[in-house]
Amino acid sequence: MGNIAVSPCSNPEMTLEEALAAYSGLGYAKLEAFTSWAKSSLDIAGDPAFYLDRARQRGMTFCSVHLPPITDDLESSLRRAVQAARFAEAIGAKVVLFKADSRDGYVKAAGPFLDAIQGLRVVPVLQNHAGTPISTLADYRCVLDGIADGRMKCLLEVGHFHSVGVSWRQGCELLGERIALVHVKDQIGRQSVAFGSGEIDLPGLFRHMHSAGYAGDYVVEMEVQDKANTLEYLGAALKYLGDNCEGVDP
Repeated sequence: MGNIAVSPCSNPEMTLEEALAAYSGLGYAKLEAFTSWAKSSLDIAGDPAFYLDRARQRGMTFCSVHLPPITDDLESSLRRAVQAARFAEAIGAKVVLFKADSRDGYVKAAGPFLDAIQGLRVVPVLQNHAGTPISTLADYRCVLDGIADGRMKCLLEVGHFHSVGVSWRQGCELLGERIALVHVKDQIGRQSVAFGSGEIDLPGLFRHMHSAGYAGDYVVEMEVQDKANTLEYLGAALKYLGDNCEGVDP
């Protein structure tokens, strides 16, 4: 299986069936899944076999899953995050995105969460995302220092770092070997654009990650202004990465 996946954040209006059909038709074989927000979100109380079957019918697998966030109701939200992590393992996902509504929530919940999922075949990662408690390098450093547990890994969110004026190189310098997942976009300022037409040096990113020995997935995201053409852009992104970036295995 290759190392390029696609995120349904690109087409949040699509159902799971529609997303699997459209993305597999473009050549993608891996999908990152949501447990809320997107119309394609998975029900963590549902039957994992149902979702595995739907994906297999389209020649796809699930690479990673966004967990429900930790909220002020720490006990209940932590229980739900753990349930979602177990569900993610059951559908074959290797990475789970651990989220919280505040930096304090990340720090308080991380230890109990990591203890609860000990032994699961999933890698938990933090994610930087503009406008959330982990937006900047300083935010990321604060949360990592507060958690202080090597079991928690990191997601390098290239586009959202770019949106707050942070380069992927700066992100790599901070996160280093803790990077277990990478989200990729090309952008002009904060706006997502066709791969190869923006300000982000994607070939340089892949070259760097390949030389650093990174062996995880890259999740393609596309949130362009002309949304009606999103699928066309996603297909072109896969071709661009294959033609221009080192270490790409579609």
